[in-house]
Amino acid sequence: MRLEWIDDILAVAEHGSFQAACEKRNVSQPAFSRRIRQIELALGVTLFDRSARPARLSAHVNDQLERMRELSAGLRDLSGALRDTERTHRRRIVIASQHAIAATSTPAIIGHFADLDIDTRLRSANRDDCLAQIMTRRADIAFIHDVAGAQEIPGSDFLEILQIGTEALIPVYASDHLETLNQSYERGELPVIAYPADVFLGQVQRRVLFPRLTRVGRVRPRLETALTLAALEFARTGFAIAWIPEPLARTDIRVGRLVDLSTTLPSISMTLTAVRLNDMVSPIVRDVWERVSAMAQSPEPPASNAHADI
Repeated sequence: MRLEWIDDILAVAEHGSFQAACEKRNVSQPAFSRRIRQIELALGVTLFDRSARPARLSAHVNDQLERMRELSAGLRDLSGALRDTERTHRRRIVIASQHAIAATSTPAIIGHFADLDIDTRLRSANRDDCLAQIMTRRADIAFIHDVAGAQEIPGSDFLEILQIGTEALIPVYASDHLETLNQSYERGELPVIAYPADVFLGQVQRRVLFPRLTRVGRVRPRLETALTLAALEFARTGFAIAWIPEPLARTDIRVGRLVDLSTTLPSISMTLTAVRLNDMVSPIVRDVWERVSAMAQSPEPPASNAHADI
């Protein structure tokens, strides 16, 4: 079913006669009549009751008018979208960002190339998914965390990797529940929010942070979640200690809602890293990468300079 066929039928339905439809479609009546017959031959159905004067739509066609209107509008929208995509695909970039980075540093990073007049699609995902999107070319650039001693960036032979700055992963807890935490500590327990072992921050906890907690007491994972934002919310309630990227907890610490426990519990410095494929890239990706590189070389990268205390 072609769009012009649908529009011819709708023109008759909306204007009541072949003559009025001809004027609407800007064709002569003989030419319009031939077009209608060609549509009927192609579909193998009779569309109009020609025994009536003026000819009118057959009942079974009337039943489908609303559907034809929806199809006509949908096909026009699709055609417009395809034309827009063809015109603008070179001015669009897809950014994959770890959840915590998307909520903190990514807006400032994107601000460094906002004047390039491009459209940006931001996809928030865990670290492995961000890297998978790069390797499968579903994203142009990814912003991820990296930690020495944790999981190596997979596929690094095919990637260009740029260090933008540093962010600390710090232990935080609700300031109005410190007595509850002290009671747990007296029992030899340290209630924590754990990240799953198959995500990046979970590997950081198990390989780097938790081994340094043996002198404090038994680590008791009271909750497991892959989302730093969820861990932050549970820390606010005093449910357990959460290790959070410092920029994500900064406001809560400043207003006194959370306490930074880095003076007594381990924190760790993470590298904020930009990643892209090292083969040929589009001009707009190259321009954005140059802006990100220039930002990385600036004296004030968008990151925290906090460091591990123990």
